[in-house]
Amino acid sequence: MEREKLIKTVSAIFRAAGFKTAHIELRESCFDIVAGRLFFLLFVKVVGNIDTVSEEQASDLKRLSKVFGASPLIVGLRTKGGELEEGVVYERFGINALRPETLYQVLLEGELPVIFAERGGFYVRINGELLRALREKHGYSINELAQLLGISRKSLQNYEKGEQAASLDVAIRMEEIFDEAIAEPIDILRARVEANLSSEPETPLEREIFEKLKKLGMGVVKIKRAPFNALSREEEFTILTGIDERKTKSTVKRAEMVAEVGKVIDSESFFVLERARAEVVSEVPLIPKESLNTIRDVDELIGMIEELKKSLKQAVARDLSRR
Repeated sequence: MEREKLIKTVSAIFRAAGFKTAHIELRESCFDIVAGRLFFLLFVKVVGNIDTVSEEQASDLKRLSKVFGASPLIVGLRTKGGELEEGVVYERFGINALRPETLYQVLLEGELPVIFAERGGFYVRINGELLRALREKHGYSINELAQLLGISRKSLQNYEKGEQAASLDVAIRMEEIFDEAIAEPIDILRARVEANLSSEPETPLEREIFEKLKKLGMGVVKIKRAPFNALSREEEFTILTGIDERKTKSTVKRAEMVAEVGKVIDSESFFVLERARAEVVSEVPLIPKESLNTIRDVDELIGMIEELKKSLKQAVARDLSRR
């Protein structure tokens, strides 16, 4: 119950800030919310305890974010060490994590956090060029300022070079001395991560479909924890790709979720089924595996997706005209 309430809260914060959102009702998914607005796109995992985010989920979240040029984010309330502090950015497998209140401050009050948590306490990144300029402006030598701050000469030099984070206490003393903010803000909306995009298919059917897509000239990125199985990539676009043995209630639910995600990220999607007839669920085409054998390139694949969606709209229009 706590998690569902938390997801609704986070979605409401994004919508209040003008973001389009889609909610994924798949508990083990690598993300629960996708949020987009103009040049911002975020894949967000929402949990009560950020330590419950697995390394596999984090890896998938990074892959998604890397492919779409998005920012990954974890929103939670606590960690094994206790409650998350408001205004502080934490980290889980290299992904920023914070409280919903901090997200609210960023999106609706325009206040970027500057404090991050690491083993041993709270730290900030110092604007090294500004620190050096202020030190010289106020006539302090390296030794003099280091003594005032109670740190070593080497640490101060590292701060000015941007090579070392400062403890929160030291950062506060710096700002008291110069009466100016010198901490670098953490822009969670533009956070970028590195990701390993190579991953192996999990089933023989996935392997077969991946090979067929690659023959069409597409790159394939496996996503284990999501309503879709992979991202099929071509230079100009990425297609959310689902794979299933046959059409089931689970397939339909997944297709509906993929359709909602596609609306936010402006991406095409389709499902390939081993045994099925071609149809459309929530504007997501479901096509039999054999159909891929008749397609010669990516343009034909896109054409088939568009034709199936068009035929659905025409069928709906005919039904409405008969009423």
